[in-house]
Amino acid sequence: MPLNIAMIFELGPHDDGSIGGGVELHALNLSKALVKRGHKVTYITGSIPNNEKYANINGVEIKRLDLLSLIKQNYDAQQLKFSRQFFFLLKNTLPIFRREIDGEKYDLFHGHVYSSGLVSTSLGRRYKKKSINTIHGSYYKYWNQLVKNRIKVGFYRIMERKLAPYLARKAQCQIHTDYDFAQLVKEWCKDEAKSKINTVLNGVDIEMFHPNVTPEKDLINEDGPIIMTTRRLVVKNGVIHLVQGFERIIKKHPTARLLIVGDGPERHNIEKEIKLLGLSQNIKLTGMIPNDKIPSYLALADVVVVPSIVEASSISVLEAMAMRKAIVASDIPGIREITDQGKECVLVSPKNPKSIAEGVISLLDSNDKVEQLSKLAYNKAIKEFSWDQKAQETEALYMKTFEER
Repeated sequence: MPLNIAMIFELGPHDDGSIGGGVELHALNLSKALVKRGHKVTYITGSIPNNEKYANINGVEIKRLDLLSLIKQNYDAQQLKFSRQFFFLLKNTLPIFRREIDGEKYDLFHGHVYSSGLVSTSLGRRYKKKSINTIHGSYYKYWNQLVKNRIKVGFYRIMERKLAPYLARKAQCQIHTDYDFAQLVKEWCKDEAKSKINTVLNGVDIEMFHPNVTPEKDLINEDGPIIMTTRRLVVKNGVIHLVQGFERIIKKHPTARLLIVGDGPERHNIEKEIKLLGLSQNIKLTGMIPNDKIPSYLALADVVVVPSIVEASSISVLEAMAMRKAIVASDIPGIREITDQGKECVLVSPKNPKSIAEGVISLLDSNDKVEQLSKLAYNKAIKEFSWDQKAQETEALYMKTFEER
């Protein structure tokens, strides 16, 4: 049964299809895969400076909404601002502002994370249609490691503790992109909402990310192994701990180079640490790179490192897996879940520069280990994590909501 789906998230793609972060990448790729499966999808998002109100990306209709220019003014490619979430929520829930939604024509509303989840459940009630909510992981167990202000930590934890089970009750289905937080929300729910909670792990675009991508050859002129991380530069992604461990790596492999692909609010602290350690000649930061260019950068890598403190099913890990790369990654639930408890990568202790360095060195010292792990990772990515596979899993949950009257 073909569906008319409203995919909802405050951040969305630019007119050229470029993406800033993981949630909007998930939402767009899922939308494109659903279109290929015969559904009609409109991606409803907030306005972006210098982009049109309407666009079409691979058959996905993009509809960008604004509220007195406030949503556009609060756009940040590196992070989703609370103010943008608030204005987007007002735009799509208050009757006086939501006229542009044209909600009657949709069969279901699929909102991502919390504020867009509230939008989707509100619209579902208003138009008597199905609503789906996807939660993209959680910092609930980690806020005290990411934020120094204890009042903020307490506030964030309370909000997650309240909103996740609330949305599970109000939506017809809640989807999680990791099993760890899904289980915690089930424990929080003391009613029938438990049965609405499902897990669909993230996917990867195997047509974009594959082993035969032509590398960006002019990027690195020096010989020697290239260590790479493709991350937004925020505290939770732990890039500074990789930098701190790189001093140990070059003692064993002096010609190694570290390439940091990404940008964000932590960049200043990372650059300061690089200078402090005297590693300016060994480490290069590229700044923000459009997602469609990431494969040509990853193609250069001998080892890909994902040193995160917290992740859902890591898209960065999946992209490296699909490109048949050897991976060093933090031993955390969201990464263990997609690498069969570390059988397809080297798991290391998060926030531990020594452990990260030893993981990288173990791969640089063994071509056989690199070949074994990269082959296993590639085969798993192709078999289990294509977006077509994830669209099938999501589609099955959609259909289940229509069967349950």
